[in-house]
Amino acid sequence: MTTRFRFTGALAALVAVAATAIAAHATIATAGTSASVPAVRPVVLPRDHGAHPGFGEEWWYTTGTVTTGGDHDYFWFATIWSGMGAMVAKVNVVDLRADRIVLSHEYVAATPPAAGSTRLSVGAFDLDRRAGGALSPWTVQAPAGAGADLSLTLTPRQPYVLSGPSAYYSDPRLAARGTLELGGHSARISGQGWFDHQWGNFATDVGALKWNWFACQFTNGSDLMLYQFLNGADRPTGRQTGTFVARGGRVSHPVRFTITPLSPSIHPADAHATYPLRWRLQVPADHIDITVRARARHQFIVNQFVPNFWEAASAITSGTPGTCTVESSREVAAGS
Repeated sequence: MTTRFRFTGALAALVAVAATAIAAHATIATAGTSASVPAVRPVVLPRDHGAHPGFGEEWWYTTGTVTTGGDHDYFWFATIWSGMGAMVAKVNVVDLRADRIVLSHEYVAATPPAAGSTRLSVGAFDLDRRAGGALSPWTVQAPAGAGADLSLTLTPRQPYVLSGPSAYYSDPRLAARGTLELGGHSARISGQGWFDHQWGNFATDVGALKWNWFACQFTNGSDLMLYQFLNGADRPTGRQTGTFVARGGRVSHPVRFTITPLSPSIHPADAHATYPLRWRLQVPADHIDITVRARARHQFIVNQFVPNFWEAASAITSGTPGTCTVESSREVAAGS
């Protein structure tokens, strides 16, 4: 049976690595998960925007593309992972025109988030949901030192979408505004983003340590998320699912679709695996057949406390116009 978790066992591996590294780095003992595993309840918002430290793993994910007043595009990734009594955060910014990473910083905290908290701090990194209505904004503050900083206000432009029966939901349309500081020079930025939040207990799912994930925002107002798990040879295992949000708000969860890697590919300097730069995505039930291509080659995220992975702003080069984020995790050994 295909589960609707995106990270599943992979997240458990990430957080386990992170907690071990933090303990070694800070010479502290982190707490393990409780012997009494809580049951996952149906998602209820706004209650479940907050932290769920009783579960083994949890993450809050934001990404998107922003533009300066001079039409200079940047792709950002800002995420918090939580588990085993510790938290790790990562910010990464790619200059898409220069094809290089211009900001990358990792943050660690040896304490879990407070239950129900929507203000999450990992060192100097803050992710906060402002009080208000159903579509209240999230803010990201990610100072990285040496005159580098990312500050964003992310306002949902449509209702949150539940990803099936699991504790996983998204907002595929965020209005992004803020500032980006590089080398001590600050610029106003604006654009569009994507938000995900998931929690659960995934440590036993050894078949979900590698994956491909796609988040597409079409200019006609519809949105698509697809993911598939990979085996040890980086081939699809057959476990896959997704979420499609039509222009009128209708939500469906396709399981019959085809993801085809296309040439060329890239083998980043710090990677063990090879990552396609082009993909074809076909979802017959929703009449989707698109080809996407990475907007830059240097979009491989290197980390200290969690495994490295590919996270790429991508353009749709054929089919329904729009943009996609492509994420691929192939650096962790997986069960076949």
